[in-house]
Amino acid sequence: MPKQQNIYKMARVLDVDEAWLMGIDVPMERTSPSTDLPSNMYPLPEMEKIPLVGSIACGTPILAEENIEAYVDLPRHIRADYALECKGDSMVGVDINDGDIVYIRKQPNVENGQIAAVRIGDEATLKRVYYDGECLQLVAENPKIRPMVFFGEEMNDIVIEGLAVAHCRSLRGI
Repeated sequence: MPKQQNIYKMARVLDVDEAWLMGIDVPMERTSPSTDLPSNMYPLPEMEKIPLVGSIACGTPILAEENIEAYVDLPRHIRADYALECKGDSMVGVDINDGDIVYIRKQPNVENGQIAAVRIGDEATLKRVYYDGECLQLVAENPKIRPMVFFGEEMNDIVIEGLAVAHCRSLRGI
């Protein structure tokens, strides 16, 4: 008689029910495992891996590093191209904290008020973006941090890297 783990493996390969394989009078077709979870648990969505390419300032801008540091999971239904680790406290008003991961969809423009990864020269920051044709404002979600305002030629050094589409809480230190 094969061991239980071997019966399971054989049944998976043959795509038959384990009990049927052992000779029990049940239908040959595999039955899917029960999806009844306790009320405090949710099934995880299908995931895919996207590159974590460095960190982004949520406060004073920091050097934008384009090297892949690792790959992180992202639910498949969220469309993002890469992820960044947040540094600082300028986005705490929208519950994006130091150490969180923010997922970015690469695109050159965002609508007024959307949160974006923005490059200022060689530095990157995560802020709400407002543009009225003459002035570009990068606004923090922390009343202690003043907006960054750019006019005229100053705006030539500003590049929208992408739209923040999701974020994930870091559990470090908890």
